[in-house]
Amino acid sequence: MPGSGWVYDNKMEWNLFTWIFLAFLATRFALESTLDILQARYLSRRPDRVPSHLEGVVEIETIRKAMSYNRDKLRFRFVSRIVDMAPLWAMVLFGFAFIDRAVLHVEIGQPWSGLLFFGILGVLGFLWNLPSDAYYTFVIEEKHGFNKQRPGGFVTDKLKGLAVAAVVGAVLGSVVLLMMKHAGTLWWLFAFAAVTILQLLITWIYPVLIMPLFNKFEPVEADLADDVARLARSVDFPLRKVVTMDGSKRSSHSNAFFTGLRGARRIVLYDTLMSSLERSQLLAVLAHELGHFKLGHVTRRIVMTVVLMLAVFAVMGGLGGQGDVYTGLGFERSSEHGLVVVFGLLASEMLFPFGWVSRVLSRRDERAADRFAVEATGDGEDLVGALTALTKQNLGSPGSHRLYRAYHNTHPTLRERMKTIRGYAR
Repeated sequence: MPGSGWVYDNKMEWNLFTWIFLAFLATRFALESTLDILQARYLSRRPDRVPSHLEGVVEIETIRKAMSYNRDKLRFRFVSRIVDMAPLWAMVLFGFAFIDRAVLHVEIGQPWSGLLFFGILGVLGFLWNLPSDAYYTFVIEEKHGFNKQRPGGFVTDKLKGLAVAAVVGAVLGSVVLLMMKHAGTLWWLFAFAAVTILQLLITWIYPVLIMPLFNKFEPVEADLADDVARLARSVDFPLRKVVTMDGSKRSSHSNAFFTGLRGARRIVLYDTLMSSLERSQLLAVLAHELGHFKLGHVTRRIVMTVVLMLAVFAVMGGLGGQGDVYTGLGFERSSEHGLVVVFGLLASEMLFPFGWVSRVLSRRDERAADRFAVEATGDGEDLVGALTALTKQNLGSPGSHRLYRAYHNTHPTLRERMKTIRGYAR
């Protein structure tokens, strides 16, 4: 086991780590709930009219549908945030200790006992989230005309996702637990290196082995593939394949993305996207996505993630010998898997400010990618038209409270993007 001073108490103790966790949890809950309330009030008081930047393009009925959809999503998220507190505190107060005692009695040793513990938590989380996921899909998305999935397909997808998570989690969990047990005081450094390598490997195989488990991929028509290939060559994007994905079998939402590491780069287009945009608009959207690659946004995000993960592992290594961190968050004894869980709880709350910083940087990157797309295509109206069409199709919110969007938005508002894109095109 890493570190020293490992303790075995018989009950949870409210100590410094409990109060740190509670303080960050309460701060995040209060902040995000307040912002949701501000956004709900903003939407309820918004004039019943088409915003000036969408006049002549979007009908008032679409705006009303978008308002209703976004209010429903806000209510769902607010209620879900409250409901999810119950299992969290149930686990901290007695659940972790109960499961840990059961695992201890099996006497199978690490990493198997730790994997069993993680597996039980994973199944419990899966079962707890299943009703809310079903409600969101078959009530909210169905109500607003987005859901195309049937219950059988929904269950199949969930079971496939659980199986993939079990396999990936078992591999990563085994590596971390074995490093903690056998790699000495610098276990965290070896674990970090191994997990980083494994995650890069998963990123490489994801489009080839995992994505086809959930969706059907087919090559796009030849003339579109040629247009995309020319665009990719113009920005030195190592394109291997352009495919369309049958996203319409689950939802009428649209999207496009690229995936894979160098040598396995794919551009993936939702079939719903291809049916809703003109060819020039579609190429403008792809130019925007390729701008993230060309401008180094993807590489920078990977580097930032790796650096943050290194810091997380280093801090976790330092906490391993602190007995209070276990008893303060629901464990009766210290263990390798217990350290992963309690540090995961602390990190999930204490790192939420980094999420906000990431979203601020994301908005900056989106502006840069918009400018890149305008320069690559020589026209800003195609990108404006595409963004407007996608906002209309996806019932994007026609407005937001300034504090809400400052905290939550990963993209500038449509009004802001239309203004800056047209400014770039001059």
